[in-house]
Amino acid sequence: MPPLVISAKNLGSFAIEGACRRCLWIGLHVKPLPYQTFPGIFSSIDAYNKRIVHQYFDREGKMPSWLTTLGDVENYVEPPSYHKFSYHEPDLDVTIRGTPDGVFKMRDGSYTIVDYKTAKYTPGQERLLPIYRAQLNGYALLGNRLDLGPVTQIALVYMEPVTDQDTAALPEMVNGRGFTLGLSATVVPVDLDPDGMIPRLMRRAKEVYDLAAPPEPGDACKDCSAVLGLTSLLRR
Repeated sequence: MPPLVISAKNLGSFAIEGACRRCLWIGLHVKPLPYQTFPGIFSSIDAYNKRIVHQYFDREGKMPSWLTTLGDVENYVEPPSYHKFSYHEPDLDVTIRGTPDGVFKMRDGSYTIVDYKTAKYTPGQERLLPIYRAQLNGYALLGNRLDLGPVTQIALVYMEPVTDQDTAALPEMVNGRGFTLGLSATVVPVDLDPDGMIPRLMRRAKEVYDLAAPPEPGDACKDCSAVLGLTSLLRR
């Protein structure tokens, strides 16, 4: 069996208490998973967020007002690709990698890493926080190991599309190519604990990955129920 290579984002699945181990095993061994189409528009918007921030900093020499809560930013860093932003943990024989959305060098020499989410920040988002926290702490661990540290701050930046009736009625929102869609930012700080959290999650992932066969389905796992229903149907 080849060594385990896992993205910081996928490692977040192992931070969910009570997550179905069968689904986790499948996610590590079946690539690509069927029926997993992800709308590319979200990746495009996240990339555009990065370009907007970088262009603003190049032009104004400072961060946009909606990111000033991050603190005293000296400059931005072009996020490295996952090919370079990768670290092998020899004790576990696990490689973690990823590409953060935003990396900023602070005036004191430390680094801040952010992840953009095209969504409205609501209390319902709390159920996803363990995944996002693991993802960002994974980036922090990589930064600390690969000369983009010390990482002293991580945060989510929710970018909510502004779609209310009054805004839609503004004449300037329509132009010759289409229309303008505004985004409103909410910065949510995330607890930093890369050296405590990430090795623990890597061990969990390694334990599941090394299983010779998938574990039994979780009793309340809807995905496992759907898979069993599908396989039963296909056997007819």
